[in-house]
Amino acid sequence: MTLVYFPPPRPQESLARRYAQQIAQSAWQLALRFGKRTTIHGLDRLLGARASRWERFVWLCTFLSAFLGAVYVCLILSKRYNEGHFQTVVDSTRYPVYRIPFPVITICNRNRLNWDRLGEAKSRFLPNVTDSNQLNLFERIVSTYDDISFGHFQSFERLRNQPTELLSHVNFSLVVDFMSWRCDELLADCLWRHYAHNCCEIFSKRRSKNGLCWAFNSLETVEGRRMQLLDPMWPWRTGSAGPMSALSVRVLLLADKDWPGRKNEKGIDVMVTEPFVWHRDPFYIPANTKTTLEIEPIIYFYDNDTRGVRSDQRQCVFDDEHTSQDFKSLLGYVYMIENCQSECHQEYLVRYCNCTMDLLFPPGQYRSCRSQDLLCLAEHNDLLRYSHQPGEEGFVRNNFEGMVCKCFRNCYSLNYISDVRPAFLPPDVYGNFSYVDLDVHYRFETIMVYRTSLVFGWVDLMVSFGGIAGLFLGCSLISGMELAYFLCIEIPAYGIQGLRQRWRSHRQMATAIDSTATPTLNFRQTMPSQLMEQYIMQLKTEESQRKTLKQKAGNLHSWQRLTFAHKHVISK
Repeated sequence: MTLVYFPPPRPQESLARRYAQQIAQSAWQLALRFGKRTTIHGLDRLLGARASRWERFVWLCTFLSAFLGAVYVCLILSKRYNEGHFQTVVDSTRYPVYRIPFPVITICNRNRLNWDRLGEAKSRFLPNVTDSNQLNLFERIVSTYDDISFGHFQSFERLRNQPTELLSHVNFSLVVDFMSWRCDELLADCLWRHYAHNCCEIFSKRRSKNGLCWAFNSLETVEGRRMQLLDPMWPWRTGSAGPMSALSVRVLLLADKDWPGRKNEKGIDVMVTEPFVWHRDPFYIPANTKTTLEIEPIIYFYDNDTRGVRSDQRQCVFDDEHTSQDFKSLLGYVYMIENCQSECHQEYLVRYCNCTMDLLFPPGQYRSCRSQDLLCLAEHNDLLRYSHQPGEEGFVRNNFEGMVCKCFRNCYSLNYISDVRPAFLPPDVYGNFSYVDLDVHYRFETIMVYRTSLVFGWVDLMVSFGGIAGLFLGCSLISGMELAYFLCIEIPAYGIQGLRQRWRSHRQMATAIDSTATPTLNFRQTMPSQLMEQYIMQLKTEESQRKTLKQKAGNLHSWQRLTFAHKHVISK
């Protein structure tokens, strides 16, 4: 019988120390293995198998100094990249004008309404109404729309102390639409590139922040979109420049049909915008003039590398950046700085009066102002007239409180720089009629294109990082792949191999113990009393087995002695 003694478990500190030593030894073996094959300069000498301590110390200091220097310079480069400095360069000086659409020309009569249709409007919108008070109130309200435009709501002050709620059921936007100037009443003698056109076919009525106007080359109206389906060249373009090379039109001013209660300078407002722009401040052109409107387009755009910079940092917004916090536009319109400003103005209108002027904005989600809301517009007219830029309060003295709209430019911007030159006609030329001969054309056949890009983009950052790594550490992208392969492939494989070897050794040890015939008492899993009983029982069993073996051996000896004696007698 064999007594096997299992020693008590060692303290945790000794096991932890032993494991730490094993891990350190394995890590050093791995480091030596990596040092033999790496292409990073200095590591092969630092991790050399025959290197002395002093040699390792020198190369360690050298490698750490080079590594820290590389990290410091990389931080400087990262800071330069994150600052996002921009540069604007001339991308083209000979870009042909036929590659861009001709601008949208919007013409508005400064007297918005044809007063000759007042009686017909009364019979249409107030049928069966004979009350003179309601009819006079209707006429008074309609007259306030004659000079309607955003920020000029002072005419609604005439409705103070008037029972406007009596006509709250009347949609005055439809009334103004009915009484506004028709195409044949406002436009005549239309020419496009010396070819005569019907003005009502190439102009369409549209809303704007100046009320209802007539626009050429527009896509904002139903007629303009239908024109695009019928004519694939719409919106039209031109490749020539100079007088009479594009649009020519005569704008008729029928002063005898204006509202008699308003005494103002007769003329028109002309707005020049790029497609999909809702509004831009117009030019005033006086009556009885031959006016030349010369346009010089300029394109500004940001390249795609700038998309990695935030919109508030590059100060512009791409038209597809719908998730940007700076994206704001009219409902259904692409992002343009003019559309962003128009939406901001509409939000202020809703904030002050809880309604919007649907004559001045496209159809949207806000409630249209009724007759009882018009006085509110007049009361807040000073707040809606002025607009300020965020951040200008530290540089500009503002005497009036106004609207603050945070709107950045669109990253692709087609700007039309316009030069208006009116020449007054002598009285014997226009006679009893009042009109404006308008000639709109390009100044040059080519335009300037400016491109804005990052001074230090991500490609420059990668090149700089590669140069710094080669300068300080003498490594490249392949060296980085070696390090990544060592960390991600070789180290896990080495650990898995060690675990397999340990598992196999434990299994072999367990098999050897199980195959041993020697009885074993496990002092770790048995109580002391049970151990003593088992020990005594095993002793008794072994003693009985020993006696049995002795008896068998004695019997064998006696049998051999008897057999030998018998053989001896027979031989004699």
